[in-house]
Amino acid sequence: MEPTSDILSSVMNRRKLLQQAGRGAAGVAAGLALPEIFAACGGSTGGGGTGSGGSQSLTVAYWTNIPKPENLMTVLNGFAKQSGAKVNYFALPEAFGDDVQKLTTYLSSGYTGLDVLWLDDFMTATFSSAGWLSPLENMISSENFSSIAPAQLKLSTYNGHKYRLPANVGSVIFFYRKDLFDKAGISVPTTWDEIVQAGQKLTKNGVYGIGFAGKNGNTQLFNEMCYWMGQAGADPLHMDTPGARQALKFVYDLIHTYKIAPPDTVAADYTSLRTSFENGKLAMWPTWDGIYAQIALFPAFAQNYQLGVAHPPKGPQNNGTIIANWGWAINKYSKNQDLAAKFIDYAASQSSEVLLAKTGSTPSRTAALSDPTVEQALIQAKYDADYVQNVDLHYRLITPQAQRVSDAFEAVVNKYLNNQIDLDTAISQGQQAVNQAQQ
Repeated sequence: MEPTSDILSSVMNRRKLLQQAGRGAAGVAAGLALPEIFAACGGSTGGGGTGSGGSQSLTVAYWTNIPKPENLMTVLNGFAKQSGAKVNYFALPEAFGDDVQKLTTYLSSGYTGLDVLWLDDFMTATFSSAGWLSPLENMISSENFSSIAPAQLKLSTYNGHKYRLPANVGSVIFFYRKDLFDKAGISVPTTWDEIVQAGQKLTKNGVYGIGFAGKNGNTQLFNEMCYWMGQAGADPLHMDTPGARQALKFVYDLIHTYKIAPPDTVAADYTSLRTSFENGKLAMWPTWDGIYAQIALFPAFAQNYQLGVAHPPKGPQNNGTIIANWGWAINKYSKNQDLAAKFIDYAASQSSEVLLAKTGSTPSRTAALSDPTVEQALIQAKYDADYVQNVDLHYRLITPQAQRVSDAFEAVVNKYLNNQIDLDTAISQGQQAVNQAQQ
């Protein structure tokens, strides 16, 4: 999900978000900065309520920048035809932080003009705990929940209620450059030790063995460490544990001891890493599965990538990876609760899943991953299905304080990777920081 959530940009912590929301609410109340809404099917472009001629109107907030957006439009128009309602499309900003801020502004004000929301794990946790979302378990078909893996549903649940139906799943996949491995005459690593051995043979002439995002302040470093810590049987909430220590030291050593990760890793993000990988400057790159979609939807990339896929090399405890979701939620303040629920059921149908797969969205339902029409539409489907069945899946830390924890964690770990503090200090400061972030 590069995550399917492609690039997780710089994001404010939850406390700042809610402060910003208060300022934004006044603007909305005064009639300022209302959403720019585009009609997907007939009628004028109002928000919720009724459209021209008294017909019911629904507004769906979804990504701005998606490959082949005509497939999303087909889903919206299909529901408009089935329901008789006018369906509008509100384009969310491309940058994740702008996305969060804009939705926070509207929801915190009680704004009724957005009905169906496209949310990630962090937003779902924050918005549900703030009381801005409608619980869905009694609103949409129970079959749509029963077909989703429990680990994915946990990312959509708060205080026992389900506030989002996962619509896609993203996982961190272990990618490698086939051409560089073939040239070096080596096999793909299956353990952490083998990552080091392979990386030492591959690192030369401006090429580095492995890359990962070490930049502070954009959730990417947090995601990276969830991946490595999970393989060591740890997580960011429990820094003072053997597994967390192993993972932190291993990642540090990749940069400073073995020197198989670029020296500027502490400033690297998904965009810079993708460029390096595409240009043959990185041999291994564990990252979100959205790279598949870029190859499938932009065939010219395929010749450049020489992309190989493998299971994650095993860490001290397992060969796990992290998963994340985006999915459908309902604004609690919407005046169209029933219509919004019907739209979510429609968007979760097999035909809609195939169309959304063509936008690069990997379906959440395991069965859909092996559907021939989905496989044809989405190149990563067979690999995601393999990961679901054969790799330990770890969900990212999701609590109402998830963003605050991520910010606090990244600030300390980035200093450690930048040689500003030692490992013991990183452990003690990191544990203190994440504890405070949860208060």
